[in-house]
Amino acid sequence: MFFALTVYGQNTVMDTWPYMYPEFATGTAYLRDGKKYEKEMNVHLAKGRLHFIDNGMIKEINTPDIILVDLNGEQFTVLDGNVVKAVGDLDKGYVAIHTAVDFQRLNESQGAYGMTTTNSATMKMSSVDLVGVNTNHMELRQNKNSGKEIALKSDYYIVTGGIVSKATKKGIEDNLDAAGKAAFKTFQKQHKIKWKDPESLLQIVDFLNSLQ
Repeated sequence: MFFALTVYGQNTVMDTWPYMYPEFATGTAYLRDGKKYEKEMNVHLAKGRLHFIDNGMIKEINTPDIILVDLNGEQFTVLDGNVVKAVGDLDKGYVAIHTAVDFQRLNESQGAYGMTTTNSATMKMSSVDLVGVNTNHMELRQNKNSGKEIALKSDYYIVTGGIVSKATKKGIEDNLDAAGKAAFKTFQKQHKIKWKDPESLLQIVDFLNSLQ
């Protein structure tokens, strides 16, 4: 299964709408039991979960059941319990992008109305985390712009042969033997890798596959 994907700029995300996309969009989820579901879907960035609309209410698909999701022209799979964007070939190797709410930056927020910073941040995290499941979709949608913008972060991983490596020089080397590290050093001299560019990182996928 080859995924030819376009990486789009991240939309502004509000604490009242902690979703990847500004609207729920028609998507297809393929599950491990062979079933597939076509629903209006979105990815909850605080929980790393796939949400869908069912009779006007927001529900959640059990993450371990998911193999592949085709949503909004992009493809997703599950990595370490989170729904992540997948660029590449699930069988031969791919780049995984985990975009999530940056709770560390949320924790650094200043307290308001006399509250301590810790209490203020805890309340913010709780409010973001609770948005979603068993919520009326239309009510949530109507109020989605009434909150505050929240910071996001994206972590990149390379998955080949069942091995997950953080997309950094050290992350790749940690999963290589001495010969592999030497080959990787030569590879880096020949290729200028952009560590936040999935298309560039696919060159490392090819490199790792060449070692097998």
